[in-house]
Amino acid sequence: MLELKSPFKNNKFYVKMKLMNKHNTKPQQDKTCFFFTYYKWVLWLSLSLYFFTSYLITNDPQNPTTSTIVSNSNSNVVSHNTIGVLKNLKVFIYELPSKYNNDWLSNGRCKTHLFASEVAIHTALLKSDVRTFDPYEADFFFVPVYVSCNFSTVNGFPAIGHARALISSAVELISTEYPFWNRSRGSDHVFVASHDFGACFHTLEDNAIGEGIPEILKNSIVLQTFGVEYKHPCQDVENVVIPPYVSPEKVRRTLEKAPVDGRRDIWAFFRGKMEVHPKNVSGRFYSK
Repeated sequence: MLELKSPFKNNKFYVKMKLMNKHNTKPQQDKTCFFFTYYKWVLWLSLSLYFFTSYLITNDPQNPTTSTIVSNSNSNVVSHNTIGVLKNLKVFIYELPSKYNNDWLSNGRCKTHLFASEVAIHTALLKSDVRTFDPYEADFFFVPVYVSCNFSTVNGFPAIGHARALISSAVELISTEYPFWNRSRGSDHVFVASHDFGACFHTLEDNAIGEGIPEILKNSIVLQTFGVEYKHPCQDVENVVIPPYVSPEKVRRTLEKAPVDGRRDIWAFFRGKMEVHPKNVSGRFYSK
């Protein structure tokens, strides 16, 4: 096991948002910068709310629950107290072998498709001020595993049948080379599940519910695009709901072709589809 000797420091929390320089000399990059900054802002706001409420709950001796609840009525209180409570937040990013992340980038779709937030979040954290290279001062540990980039050769959709094995392999690696997973049983480790039904890792809801969340992740924090207001087995884990990924480049190209004040002959387009069994993944059946 890798020996890392350094005194463990008390957890302190702080989220530091670093907006992109709005005085860039290239006007044509303004729209791209805007959408990238917006996406980072949404990500860090979600994380800030989660970390803040987790801190309050876990430090309240009269409230032993681990559930995270953020009330809309308390949003102003949260925004005023976030900076103080989250002072000096540190996130350690595991440097995993490339088979867990960078190798998947050989397919250009991996960092541009709807589920690419797993790549975008990793990239943002690598450049963020909250990153620390000293794991002993870290409050949270980010595990960068890309599971949504195995595209089917039949229909082109992401195939995630390999996800459980890939994540299990990553956990085995970090738990043997570092002491931090075993120290907390993974409760301060963060994963991204940016695809259908989140941490259940299945595209069909019935199968996702049947298989549930892998045991190795049940103590961890999952950033996932799947979220419903009712109790669901695929949310039976500490989770933060994040938005699906929209490529800033695609948005910029769309705006250039169809300016906001431009005239249109199509007012709305709805690609709804009927959910039938087997699941209508081809989109051949449309709702009325």
